Amino acid sequence: MFTPIRLLQFFNLSRQVSVLFYAFLLPFLNFSIGEIGSFELLQILAYSLSFFWISGLVQGLMHIYPSLPIQSKQKMLTAAIFLFSLLTIFFVVFVGLSIYFNLSVFQTFSTIPFVWIFLLFLLFNTPAQLLEYSLFLEEKYQWLKISCLVSYPLQIVLFSIPLFWFNNISLGIIGLTLWAFLRFFILAFHSFSLSFHFDKKIIYPWISYSLPLIFSALVGGLASVINASLVQYYYHGSTAIFAVYRYGARELPFINGLFEGLGLGIIPSLIKNRKDGLFQLRKNTLHLLHLVFPVTIILMSFVNSWFPILFSDQFMDSIPIFKIFIFLVICRTIPTNTVINALGHSRILAIIGLLELAIHLIASYLCLHWFGLIGLAYATIFAYSFEKLAGLIYLWWKKGIIITQLIPFNWWLFYSILLIVSYFING
Repeated sequence: MFTPIRLLQFFNLSRQVSVLFYAFLLPFLNFSIGEIGSFELLQILAYSLSFFWISGLVQGLMHIYPSLPIQSKQKMLTAAIFLFSLLTIFFVVFVGLSIYFNLSVFQTFSTIPFVWIFLLFLLFNTPAQLLEYSLFLEEKYQWLKISCLVSYPLQIVLFSIPLFWFNNISLGIIGLTLWAFLRFFILAFHSFSLSFHFDKKIIYPWISYSLPLIFSALVGGLASVINASLVQYYYHGSTAIFAVYRYGARELPFINGLFEGLGLGIIPSLIKNRKDGLFQLRKNTLHLLHLVFPVTIILMSFVNSWFPILFSDQFMDSIPIFKIFIFLVICRTIPTNTVINALGHSRILAIIGLLELAIHLIASYLCLHWFGLIGLAYATIFAYSFEKLAGLIYLWWKKGIIITQLIPFNWWLFYSILLIVSYFING
């Protein structure tokens, strides 16, 4: 049965599975490691342009929206669509001009033949990401289910067909652009049915509350950008080595999708009734632990067998990196940020994120020098563990909330030990 939270989880899972499908499809069709590296660079570019403000504004929307009267809710959604579109235009135009005038930071992208088509895809796709969140907040769960079941399979089809028939990544991105335009058109059409008035009393509190969340997402998400930049710098812009790193630095998509969906979906419940919300959070987390950890342990145990089959032999060097990144599941299952956000303490998330970024930057530079590419995985685990520990300490200090109220601790510990044991047995 699809509950509202599970629908949001399914949406996030579908979105991330489609990205993983790209990673599988390109090696399967025998594209060169250089071409794959170029496509991965563009995905990093897309992530860098939008991950922070999308994450922060959506979290803020989830916090502010439930307490608004009906008419204000409609105004909030139309304003959100407008703001998302405006920010997207700004960042895409900025990058486009930077590439056109060959600014040094973007010189690598200027050599990629399909970069301009990809920017057009971003122009439509970035604001269209608000579609499912809008349906969730309006409680149009049937439409949300239809969107999840139709939209992302269609995305995969429109990207895959040109690659199979013409062996051309540019045509595949044109297919993605068509898909993104359809989603944006639906979102724009939906916004016309809502009343739009720029009400400062509604919009400014949302943006004000979201700013620390945007900053927190920025400094937290910069970890991926920092790692990518260090690889490019340390290995002199080699797209082949970058591809090896990127294929190893992939978290399992169902982990992010499921826990991100749970984290966003549970915020309204935590705001309405903290005790009941924590109970629901712990209950849903238990279900996810029984799903996520056994699958992760199995994947860890047989990674040397399935990884080259899925991604081809040219990414064998990615396996050691991937095995370390799998351990992020241990931290992902602790929802500290979700609870802190629901409490309305968004500023502390920015402070913790800033400390995490500083730790990550120093650790990544040193570990890359000492251990090579796998050192970036060590640094990521270390920095992310610090963030969760800091969040747990804050919740205990300010609200007396301990880890056993967030997650079923004994099951979490049991599965974490099993995962570590499976890593050493697998070698």
